[in-house]
Amino acid sequence: MIDLETKIKMIPFDKFYLEATFQFMLMMELTSLFCKKQIMPEFNIEHYGLKVSDFVKKEIDIVIEQENNDNIAIELKMPMNGQVPEQMFSFIKDICFLEQLKKSGEFPNCFFIAVTNDKKFWEGREQNGIYQYFRDGKELTGNFEKPTGENKYPLTLKGKYKVEWKILNDDFKYFIIEV
Repeated sequence: MIDLETKIKMIPFDKFYLEATFQFMLMMELTSLFCKKQIMPEFNIEHYGLKVSDFVKKEIDIVIEQENNDNIAIELKMPMNGQVPEQMFSFIKDICFLEQLKKSGEFPNCFFIAVTNDKKFWEGREQNGIYQYFRDGKELTGNFEKPTGENKYPLTLKGKYKVEWKILNDDFKYFIIEV
C-alpha cells in the first residue's frame, strides 16, 4: 500500500507555511509511486457520478486514480493561524467526507493527514469537548457539533479513529488516519 508517513517526512516543512504548498509537495513525492497522470489536486466528486448534495464536501484534496479502480482519496489540513476548535471540527468534517467517499465504492482507500506547528492542537488546559479527541486520546466516533459560530451543524463519524500526534521535526507534529 501507500506509505504516507515516509513521503511526509521527506517534505521540508520548515521552509513553508501554506497548506497548498504541502499539497503540491506531497503530490510531487507521490509521483515516485504513481504516474503523474494518476494524481490530481482538488478533484470534484461529480467526475465519479457522485451527487454533491449527498456529501459534506465536493472536492477531494488529492485523488490518485488507479486502473483497477483501487482509487485513493487524501484530505489534508495544515492549520497555522489558530482557530483551534474550528480547525479540529474541520478535521472531523474531512474524515466524515472520506467515510462518505469510501461508502460510495469509488474510493476504497482514504486517508486524512493533519500537520501543524501549533501546540494548541495537541496540548492545553482544555481537555473537554472537541479538545479531548486531539489532546487526550479519546476515540473519534459518533456525533459532533460545530463548536463555534452561529451556523452550527452536526457531523457523524461511523468509524472509530485514534489521533496519535507524531513528531515531524523540532516544530511540527502530524497525524494520519486511514478511513
